[in-house]
Amino acid sequence: MQEKTMQQSAVYDGTKLWDEILKAIVSAMPSQLLPLFKEVYGKEYSKDTPIVVLGSETSSFQEDSKEPPDSTLMDIALLVDGTDYYHLECQMKNDKEMVIRMFAYDVRFAITHSNTSDKDTGEFTLYFPHSVVIYPEKNSAIPEHLKCRVIFQDNSEHIYKIPTVKIQAYSLKEIKEKHLTLFIPYTILRLRPELKADRKYPLTQKELTEFVDEAIFVLKDELSNGYLTEREYHNYVRLFRFAADRVLARYPQMREEVNQMTEPLIKLPSMIEDELWARIEVQKAEIEDQKAEIEDQKAEIADQQAIIANQKTQLAGKDAELQSKDAEIKRLQHLVAQLSSK
Repeated sequence: MQEKTMQQSAVYDGTKLWDEILKAIVSAMPSQLLPLFKEVYGKEYSKDTPIVVLGSETSSFQEDSKEPPDSTLMDIALLVDGTDYYHLECQMKNDKEMVIRMFAYDVRFAITHSNTSDKDTGEFTLYFPHSVVIYPEKNSAIPEHLKCRVIFQDNSEHIYKIPTVKIQAYSLKEIKEKHLTLFIPYTILRLRPELKADRKYPLTQKELTEFVDEAIFVLKDELSNGYLTEREYHNYVRLFRFAADRVLARYPQMREEVNQMTEPLIKLPSMIEDELWARIEVQKAEIEDQKAEIEDQKAEIADQQAIIANQKTQLAGKDAELQSKDAEIKRLQHLVAQLSSK
């Protein structure tokens, strides 16, 4: 039942597949996050450490209503080992305002989940979670930390700083050594730039096969060394295949190659159903991408038309100016002719 939940959360929201992959991992195998916490915060936990997934909807103030006003949805909120709070966000683009949103999320998180009050003084204390922003796609402009200077009314200052995790900065060897297996489904994204036809040396079928072999080897190694269960291994293989379907949507031959390499020997009816839904969602996502491209092209054409219209207006103005000057020259010529005749 738990695996089915993972498949649904990973498949049915194809337009947000990269967020959903992380949510699926948290839902079906939350202990896979523990190596990430060690990597980012140096916090080491045993694999059987209890992890509670908290409600991701938070309010800007405490409210008894089930639907609080001014609420917001975070990606993932967790309570680990009964004492440590974590907040994870998956972000595809290098949005410079992300730190503002994270600060707002964390304030609301603290209000909702981790505040205390002193019985004697009535003073409240808010405990911010261990937050991290995960960037699945390569971008050299992403900083090591997101920072925001906070100045309170008494002019005291605090630097709100949270770490970033750039998945594509980790080689498959590092992923295996640090047991950051949750990165594996996202590694297929590093091939996206190499798929462009205008590259001098675009990705070949052989290079794709070698890459997939290496990624699957990491999963098999983690399985054989006891870092993954059989079910977790198959979960990762299927998530990797979903991710490959998305990245290789416009390259059917390469996509089929990955599907064959990650195909289970035995397929249950539920697995076939999930795969059909996955393909539908990939196609829907591809259509949305094409629509976005068309809208971008329309906007570009509109901009060009506006420039042309502006140039036409300027030319019309210059033409009118020239006509005015020409009329003035003719008037002066006529005046000179009249004076000459006298």
